[in-house]
Amino acid sequence: MEDSKKVVQGYLLVALCGTCWGLMGVLTKKLDLLGFDEFSVSALRPTVAAAFYLLYTLIKEPKYLKTDFKSLIFFLIYGVVTLDGMFLTFTYAVKYSSIATASVLLFTNPIFVMIMSKFLFNEKLTKKKIMALVLSIIGCLLVVRAYNVEAFKVSFLGIILGVMSGFTVALQNVMGKIGANKYHYKTHLVYSFLFAAVFLWFFRPPWVLFNNATTPTAWFYIIAIGFFATVIPNGAFVKALQYVESSKASIVCSIEPIIATILGFLIFKEQLEIWQIVGMVLIVLSVILIQGKED
Repeated sequence: MEDSKKVVQGYLLVALCGTCWGLMGVLTKKLDLLGFDEFSVSALRPTVAAAFYLLYTLIKEPKYLKTDFKSLIFFLIYGVVTLDGMFLTFTYAVKYSSIATASVLLFTNPIFVMIMSKFLFNEKLTKKKIMALVLSIIGCLLVVRAYNVEAFKVSFLGIILGVMSGFTVALQNVMGKIGANKYHYKTHLVYSFLFAAVFLWFFRPPWVLFNNATTPTAWFYIIAIGFFATVIPNGAFVKALQYVESSKASIVCSIEPIIATILGFLIFKEQLEIWQIVGMVLIVLSVILIQGKED
């Protein structure tokens, strides 16, 4: 039986993860206004994260840099396929469709997670999980205003990229669970982000990537998107998977659109509609429901 304190810690870490990921929309918009294109924003995240994890580990805990070739292959796949895959597919899904369309498709990830976790980890598909999943998805649809046809821009490429972003987030969850059972989360993070950053440097070298970083404001948002929207949430998520089931973690992470919507309302004065508030309530209910005892 899972230790109750560790389970609570796991849920708190997942909640922290969803909260930090909720900053992405605001920070991406700020960098866009400063002249950074979609690929640059995608590449900045693993670059800043890799620099932080590598320096921190070298200085504080170099023992976690020790690993073997088989582990490096796992970290390479995790970094390039799941991390870069999510960064790029979601960013370009927004470009070729809309924020609303991309967000709706991104939030299909708990469905993928629940199916994969059933076969890979033998996690039970209980009535409570399914009910929480349904509440979460409906809540996310309302929060991103899926009921507003004008908010959607449909294109075949945008839809494909959006579904891929949801699938890569699910893979990140499932592979993170596998990694949590085999490797220390600090080793996992430093190598995964290093591989993720190096892969994107082939297309956007660091000396090109930071071309627009000419002001303190630009550096502030670069560090913010790399640290607060990448280092903290990904670190929290990988550690949380040591204590929480993958399917439950994906549902708790649904608080992300709540944070993004509230920040959009407070910072950019975006409209906050009654149905969005209803959606937030449904997401919170799904998170509360998933905490209870299983059927």
